Amino acid sequence: MIKNNSNTAVLQWGLNTPSNKMGVTNSVARMDTTDWDLPLPFARENPVPYMHMISNGSTVKPVQCRLPADNEIAVVDWVNFTVGIETMGDRFLNTEDDSDENRWTHTIRAFDHHLEHIFGFSTTSQNKSGRNFYKQSYVLGQDMGLVCIGGQRNTVLVMLSGKGCAFANPGWEKRLYTFLTTLAQRAKLTRIDIAHDDFDGKNINVDWGNAQDDLGGFQLGNRAPNIEYKGNWKRPNGRGRTLNIGSRESGKYLRIYEKGRAEGDPEDNWQRAEVEFKAVDRILPFDMLLAPSEYFIAAYPCFQQIAEHIQPARIETLKKNASISMNAAISTIKHQYGKYINLFKQLFEPEELINLISHTDSLAYPKRMEAAMLTAMRM
Repeated sequence: MIKNNSNTAVLQWGLNTPSNKMGVTNSVARMDTTDWDLPLPFARENPVPYMHMISNGSTVKPVQCRLPADNEIAVVDWVNFTVGIETMGDRFLNTEDDSDENRWTHTIRAFDHHLEHIFGFSTTSQNKSGRNFYKQSYVLGQDMGLVCIGGQRNTVLVMLSGKGCAFANPGWEKRLYTFLTTLAQRAKLTRIDIAHDDFDGKNINVDWGNAQDDLGGFQLGNRAPNIEYKGNWKRPNGRGRTLNIGSRESGKYLRIYEKGRAEGDPEDNWQRAEVEFKAVDRILPFDMLLAPSEYFIAAYPCFQQIAEHIQPARIETLKKNASISMNAAISTIKHQYGKYINLFKQLFEPEELINLISHTDSLAYPKRMEAAMLTAMRM
């Protein structure tokens, strides 16, 4: 069944699989081996997702595929969507009695009610300039993303960053899905990132990804995808390596990277695989918000190998990220100012010393540590 909502479509599977996967069992044949060095004929052993095409009158685009998933192995880590200004009321389309700037400002104020309900935060300030070809832009929450308006066919663009996805009130994916499918006008997903984390790097890591590319694990057609290496692969230096699969300009792009090392701990082996989907050459169904694991598994043949590995809870990911950031900050302070602190400890009492070297603004924190502070407040 195809549901038309402007240029958005929702793909339903043959047995009317519910979007939240409740009551669904996975009949997909999984690989028997866990040895990723063994060459496997991916094209034969793994199920091929059914590619559904949709015509909007002028062009034909595929709907992003999904496959059944027994476990929650991935989460939404970034989402961009647009809605028509008329979502907040037809009066906001009227330009006769109001300037565009005021009309856009009033639209955002009306939109804040929806944002607060969906995410638990709304816009907090207006930027000095627009973004992404929009005339105005606003900060979403505490640097949780952006809201853009002005031009672009009278639409509003919301960009919820990875930080925003992590700190939005639980259940925001379902609330956003409901808003986009029932209330919003001309709603469209334009980008969604889906990520899988492996804290120990045992099931996925950059070397695993590099080997899978040699085996055709990321190949869905006759042409092998583009591959790029970032970081020191020949002599790893603890700063983290990244493997990029595909083209950033296309509708699907994969990053596998050493997240623990990238966050500042050269000994931490936390690895992340992150697929970026964009609506440049495909339709992104709203169901991606509700069943990210199913779309993650269908992205590449080799992802069937991690179908049994459960994604850590968001709070566990936040705690680990905060711990790495705090330890890295303490290490930096110790290395750069440890000798000064040793001297000052002989001259001042501990509380007096802390007050002397603290910033004059008691609410000023390093940008890098804001996420750690928010995590501590949640615990």
